[in-house]
Amino acid sequence: MDISDGFVPITAMFFSVFHPIQGSKVIHQVPNGAIFPDSTIVDSSALEDPLFDFDVIKNYVIPKPSLCNKLVTFKINNYRVLGFPVNIYGSHYARNSFSFNCCFVFPYDSDTTPYEGNLKRIGRMLRALEEQSQLISKNLENSEVYFAENSNSHDHRLPQNNGVFNSKYLKIVQEWDGESTPVTTSTMNAKNEQKFSSIKSLIEQIFQDLNSYSECQIPIDSSNSVDLKLFLIYPPPPKVQFYDVPLALVKLNSLVDTLWDPTMLKIIPFINGIHSVAQIAELSNSDYELTRQCIRHLLHYKSISLLDIFQFSNHYAVTSNISQFLRDPNMATDCQEFIIKPSGTFKDLPIRKARGSEASHDFPVAMSFYKNSSTSISPGSPRKPLLHTLPSGQSTQSALSHHSNNNGNVVGVSGEKILPLPSKAILFQLYRSLNQNISVKQWVIENYQFLENIDIRKFIIFGVLKGIIYRVRSYPIMNKMISDPDVEFKNGTLSKLLKEADIPGMPNDLALNESNKLINEEIDDGEHEDKFYSPDDLKKSKYAQLMELKLKKLISKNYGFDSICTSMKMERNEVINYLDKLGDWEVINC
Repeated sequence: MDISDGFVPITAMFFSVFHPIQGSKVIHQVPNGAIFPDSTIVDSSALEDPLFDFDVIKNYVIPKPSLCNKLVTFKINNYRVLGFPVNIYGSHYARNSFSFNCCFVFPYDSDTTPYEGNLKRIGRMLRALEEQSQLISKNLENSEVYFAENSNSHDHRLPQNNGVFNSKYLKIVQEWDGESTPVTTSTMNAKNEQKFSSIKSLIEQIFQDLNSYSECQIPIDSSNSVDLKLFLIYPPPPKVQFYDVPLALVKLNSLVDTLWDPTMLKIIPFINGIHSVAQIAELSNSDYELTRQCIRHLLHYKSISLLDIFQFSNHYAVTSNISQFLRDPNMATDCQEFIIKPSGTFKDLPIRKARGSEASHDFPVAMSFYKNSSTSISPGSPRKPLLHTLPSGQSTQSALSHHSNNNGNVVGVSGEKILPLPSKAILFQLYRSLNQNISVKQWVIENYQFLENIDIRKFIIFGVLKGIIYRVRSYPIMNKMISDPDVEFKNGTLSKLLKEADIPGMPNDLALNESNKLINEEIDDGEHEDKFYSPDDLKKSKYAQLMELKLKKLISKNYGFDSICTSMKMERNEVINYLDKLGDWEVINC
């Protein structure tokens, strides 16, 4: 399917009217032969066979009056037909009404949303032109058949009649004035400025301009024109949580304009795929609610994507789309270029395999590809060379002729390091080895020998963005009923702790600015405005009690680890330590 500027091109376009004698019929079509065969016109672009049988859909093209003046969409064969049927009542018409419809035809599985508003605009404009001067009905072949017999009620609307009446009036005025000053009007002895020739030429130009330029400007007369432009219509963005991590999909710095919102300009430098929305608001010293609105705007225009907080305690699993990694050659190539990192994620760290784990047993094929990729590549191999040069400046073949260093990396003449890219087979096996039962930390330990030049965070991000893996969310659940945190708040436990600490006027727990108060309100649901303080200002025991109260409240509302860690500004291990103090607990992964 050809797509121009992101829009699906129009397959065909036709104009239909309700004939008082013959019923619904197609007057004009583009391209020729799209709806009905027409041998009277010789056209090299004409279709040999019609797209569908018009008689099957004619009752939907010109429907009952109850469906008129509305957008109508229906399916016929493998095509989708969009129309805006118009019905105009008038005693001067035959059968006291006149009906017509301008329709677009598209492939059935295409997105026609950008065309719907423009089709409504065309229908309403043609209706207005018909009501003003019968521009549509009078330009049809045998136009008199569309009007009632012995009916001249429509003649008074014609511009030339108005000119006759004006001439008679002006003649009388000139006689009264002694014809001293000539008086003229725009309709008197003036050349007709109407540029509209026929319905056929109109739909042909609309069809060609929208498919070629995604817009059209067609003058009808001195005061009317068809001005259309296609715009991409995006769905409303999802709700942004304070623990979501925005990742830029485009170069935001190159799009910055001085007229942008000040909050937008402040937060863009901190959108790096690492900071959460709450952290971005705090680091940029911006209001949290305004920051979230800016993130939603960027998300609406597909400039960013939302990710989860990356931690090595996270769990990931493959989706049913994992086969696309092998079927789409560009996906694997893009992955190789995106995840490469000269120093890897853990440089010179003594990471060892876990007991009982044999990575070589899990990757027999991948290991052979990995070894081959770091030595040489056959000149006749169809695969792309699996090398990445740092810095660039030397050809691949000349670099391969030199020795390798102790780490298996190829070294050029000038000492530059040429990194062996992991083969596509290795990357596929690495993605396939992710499952719900192991964390990223365990996965790294088991497969460390394959991750030498791979940025693990980017490796996970790429899989999530492409939909080949998904994040397994973790929710802590207490095995025993804990005391209701709301009761403890009502009984004054928190106020008692604060009174004993004798530290009045402390700020909110998430930040020192007003913006992070909204984050607390999301969790507290507006019930309590509890405040938490740094352990530097409170005794550790009192601070621990405050954190336990906070944790109880979050657990009672079934928040996940991402939300809990962001709200309490703690690492997952610290949260786990507090959970152990509360009692027996388990983790539910889903």
